[in-house]
Amino acid sequence: DVTFKDVEAGKVDMAINRFDEMPQSFHQMTLWADDFVCLVNPDHPNANNFDLSAYLTSKHIWVSKTGMGAGVGIDPEKVIRLGWVDNALAKLGHKRKISVFTRHYQMPALLALNNDLVATLPRRVAAMQAEAAHLLMKTPPFGIPPFELKMAWSPLVQHHQAHRWLRRTIVDVAQHC
Repeated sequence: DVTFKDVEAGKVDMAINRFDEMPQSFHQMTLWADDFVCLVNPDHPNANNFDLSAYLTSKHIWVSKTGMGAGVGIDPEKVIRLGWVDNALAKLGHKRKISVFTRHYQMPALLALNNDLVATLPRRVAAMQAEAAHLLMKTPPFGIPPFELKMAWSPLVQHHQAHRWLRRTIVDVAQHC
């Protein structure tokens, strides 16, 4: 894993992620803001009545960077907060039933296509997959805070010409996604 120390030391040019916190000395730029939607196949038993009860009784797909959940060997039934979606549910006193963990954002659509599974994903990711896989995009039946995808870099490279070019290129690509 890359840390802010790696960026600060110049081992890594920049970090792109959804940051909750960042060193004050770092420069940053928001690449885009997004919210969450749910992908379900049209034959899902709750596709036409997608309320909170239906969401909670459904089986879910969760994308994590390890593909293993909150940590190797951790039982998802005993974990309250796996991410932003689960944190929003926990604030309401609820937990979802996670049946499948994956580390790839392309997998939820394939899994939901042939199974009665729900994938709660960033809207941009879901929209790219929904049409091609003939899946339905549903609004989550509870509030999940939107997030920003940011690019962060050390002040040491702020004025480097090559780094400025790289940042401009990434911003241009992000604006066309």
